[in-house]
Amino acid sequence: MRKGLIIMTNEVIKKCIDKNCMILCARSGGINVVTGKIVSIADNWIEVECKKNTVLVNAEFVQSIEINTK
Repeated sequence: MRKGLIIMTNEVIKKCIDKNCMILCARSGGINVVTGKIVSIADNWIEVECKKNTVLVNAEFVQSIEINTK
């Protein structure tokens, strides 16, 4: 774990399964946004079903998750 950072736990993310979400992730060039339905989480990887494909996101780099209520 990187010093000074609190990593989002799998237990918190599990509350978002089957919900449409926007996930903000830190990366070396800035911020990456993934939008779709969270399908599962295992071993610190979040599976997100997007419109055209499925994306795996490393939970260690997640800055925030916004649940779409629409």
